[in-house]
Amino acid sequence: MTEDPRAAVEFRVPAVELRAGDLVNTSPGEDDWQEVVGVFRKPSDAKSTEIRSLVESLDGRYVVVQLTDVAPVDGGVFFDADGVAMIYGEDAEDDHAVADAASTADGIRTYLYTKYELVSVRAKRG
Repeated sequence: MTEDPRAAVEFRVPAVELRAGDLVNTSPGEDDWQEVVGVFRKPSDAKSTEIRSLVESLDGRYVVVQLTDVAPVDGGVFFDADGVAMIYGEDAEDDHAVADAASTADGIRTYLYTKYELVSVRAKRG
């Protein structure tokens, strides 16, 4: 049997070894995959005063990681009579606009991981 090049392999790596571009599962078992956009191990890694202050206060015990914040859309999409993209709900009254459910382009989550904590990541291809 040949291997599918699209297949993802999952690994667990120490949080201190995360890098921008890694794909992290923030909720193993629920498959909430987000892309790492920043890893801050020491104050000099941070560009913003807020992140720098946070990292300083943690005194090396934690790694501050910023991730994308892209929420999954858990339903099929249809267009209503006015041409608005909608997501099917359990019942017709539960339908809601895609614009209300889709994440904003600039959404960022900030996580604290202990420097020893293992984090689930997807292996990079090629």
